[in-house]
Parts: sequence; structure tokens; C-alpha cells
Amino acid sequence: MSQEKVFCGSGKIIKTKHGDLTKISFSEADLQKMLDNLSNGWINTVLKEKKVKVDGKPTHYLEVDFWKPDAVSAQNVNKKEAEIEDDSSLPF
Repeated sequence: MSQEKVFCGSGKIIKTKHGDLTKISFSEADLQKMLDNLSNGWINTVLKEKKVKVDGKPTHYLEVDFWKPDAVSAQNVNKKEAEIEDDSSLPF
């Protein structure tokens, strides 16, 4: 079952003499969406570039990232870490 997409905030790249800056803006409604989607006191977002850009308007948007590793992937990572820690076969 996939999670419904939640969008919050907008942004654009601003060119300065010191390099590019990413300006991100949030409305009160955006902040409430973020609070509503907290997980253990945290929220992960992904900054994405809009496919169609309009001059003077935001060029990016934020989407709440609901991805979590599944149990099988987490077990595989733990096995790989255990294999790396077993360095008894190393010559040094």
C-alpha cells in the first residue's frame, strides 16, 4: 500500500556573487502538514525540481519522504556489517 504524497513548501535557486542559494519558503499550512507527518519527532523531506518552470515563481517543491527500510533490507545490511567486522582472515 503506497502512502499518499504530501507536499509542503516551495523554493527557488537564487544566483548571487557568492554562488547559488536555495531559498525555501513555508506557509502556515505547510508547517501544519509537516507537524501532522512527524515520525518520532522528525520529518524527512525531498527537495524536487519542477518540470515546468514559470519566471518569477518557485522552481522547486518539497515532498514528505515516507520511505522506511523494510525488515529484509535491514537484515541484509546487518549481515554485511557482520561480515566486514569478521576480519580474522586479513593478513595484517
